[in-house]
Amino acid sequence: MKFLTISMHTKGHGGYYRHRRMARALIKAGHQVVWISPNISNDIGEQLLPMIEFYRWIPGPLGWILKLRANLHHYRAHLHDIDAVFTTKEYDAFGCTLDDVVGDLPHIYFTHGDTINCEKYLAKNSANFGRRLKSWLMLSYYPKLQRRILERFSHVVVQANFLADTLRTRHPDISCEYIVLASDCVFEWWVEQSNPDHIALIEKLKEKHDFVIAVIAQVFYKAKGFNIFLDAMAQLREFPNIHAVIVGYGDEAQLIPQNIKRLELEEKVTFLGESPAAHNLMPLIDVIVSPTQFFDAFPTVILEALDAGCCVIASDIEAHKEQLGDEALLFRNGDPGHLANKLIKLYKDKGALRQNQNIVQTRKKRFQFDWDARVVEIIESGADYN
Repeated sequence: MKFLTISMHTKGHGGYYRHRRMARALIKAGHQVVWISPNISNDIGEQLLPMIEFYRWIPGPLGWILKLRANLHHYRAHLHDIDAVFTTKEYDAFGCTLDDVVGDLPHIYFTHGDTINCEKYLAKNSANFGRRLKSWLMLSYYPKLQRRILERFSHVVVQANFLADTLRTRHPDISCEYIVLASDCVFEWWVEQSNPDHIALIEKLKEKHDFVIAVIAQVFYKAKGFNIFLDAMAQLREFPNIHAVIVGYGDEAQLIPQNIKRLELEEKVTFLGESPAAHNLMPLIDVIVSPTQFFDAFPTVILEALDAGCCVIASDIEAHKEQLGDEALLFRNGDPGHLANKLIKLYKDKGALRQNQNIVQTRKKRFQFDWDARVVEIIESGADYN
């Protein structure tokens, strides 16, 4: 079979590489993949069609959708024998539904989370006015966009049951079947190279301190719980051998050094900024902390930590409960004191540290499966959906 897939945007922690992995799995299974996207490199056998910047003067989602439709028309000669479409981003999926050719093809959509709940949190809690405004604007139309996708597609792939339940509750009248396919915790296919200076810096910190913990996340300051983490670090001043590293980038990244300075944590917390292939830093870290406060989907950072065999402490949101499955690895969401106590226990109690490591190894096995084969099975079946 011949499949079409699209990526208007290639940024994001892990999503684009997992999308490429889907294409690779289909090609290995004997199928053809036509891919329309900007900045594609590392050819793995697809027919690559570079996305042309039509309508770039129109900002936001309207411009994106017009650009996608214009590209579909521009490349029409390459699409006449497409059997089915698969996508991983809402705007890509929505734009395809509006096309007069590929819009009528079978289409399997892999959703990575629930954008609406995320935007609700950011609209209220983002420190950046522009980000809050963008979230309010998205909330004015996004439910209709999501509904269009769910009405059009008979099957949608989600990463966890709680995500399927969220969509069912929001759209109880839509008879969409949700297929649950968790991401695995295997990252051998990741093509990014780590920053050697960051690796060297963490190695030096390990020589100087007994216990190095880290947060690795895109910087939505409150949504990702950086405020909770820094408040917890302020409660660990009496433990000079506990040091923290923060890896992150985003519109609110400047808030991290500002608050490190405000809390006088310059000797306690090191901010690295953006670091490619940050999962390669994890084997040097004693504990990965994920203090996310909002409705997250299925965080890649947790899977990376499981793959690296790191100890993990995460907020008790539904996504983390699904991934980690044990209270010993969770702290009360939004409670820096509880997080600080969990970290102190891991630092002082070697038995608690070993327990955490053992749980991580057990959870890791749950997310070690033939994800590629399952993706091929789902997409092949999707070609027959009406």
